[in-house]
Amino acid sequence: MTESERELAYYRAVEDLFAELRGTPHVLSPRDFQLLRTWWRDDVPLAAVTAGIAEVFARRRETGEDDPVLSLSYCRHAVRRAAKRLAESRAGSSDDATGDRESLRPVLERLDRHLERAATAQLEARPAVAHCLQSIRSSLSELAGIEDPELVEDGLFSLETALLEGCWNALDRATQNEILARARRAAGEVDGPAGRRAVRAHRDRELRILLDLPRLELP
Repeated sequence: MTESERELAYYRAVEDLFAELRGTPHVLSPRDFQLLRTWWRDDVPLAAVTAGIAEVFARRRETGEDDPVLSLSYCRHAVRRAAKRLAESRAGSSDDATGDRESLRPVLERLDRHLERAATAQLEARPAVAHCLQSIRSSLSELAGIEDPELVEDGLFSLETALLEGCWNALDRATQNEILARARRAAGEVDGPAGRRAVRAHRDRELRILLDLPRLELP
């Protein structure tokens, strides 16, 4: 792959992930594209960019915020933090870290195989879901080069949110409505943030069963 092809793949991976998390097609604004180009030129690893973006959506999901993230620039501080953590991990790596990385490899490979099976199963009936799963696989592969287990765990936490939100947004409206109706019945008559969290927990459980989604976490 040439340098220009790698750059294009970098841009596409970030744009696809951002669109999947937002749940709508999204074309980067000139300002956002300039930010993305800066990350590329500054050698910010794709793993840091995707982790930072997913972290923003994960935190908003935890707090129950429903307002969409409209701009990639909203994620710039999270990306900077993720890049710093990754750089510190690599700077402090040692021979012992090689053993840690080797012990993590089977776990990441198992998750990758599970995602591949799930994507293949959805390819004909739900191609948008299959595309989302393949995108998550690409981001997962970036974690294979990280030596610090804590950073890998952080990355998996972020990708877990990306997996659930991306697959949910890729479902057709009728399926979403059916799942939401069952989730609301299961959650009961609970109002406010607690009620929204309960509905989301039941929704996620149904989504995992429907699409055979793995839990992206370390054992």
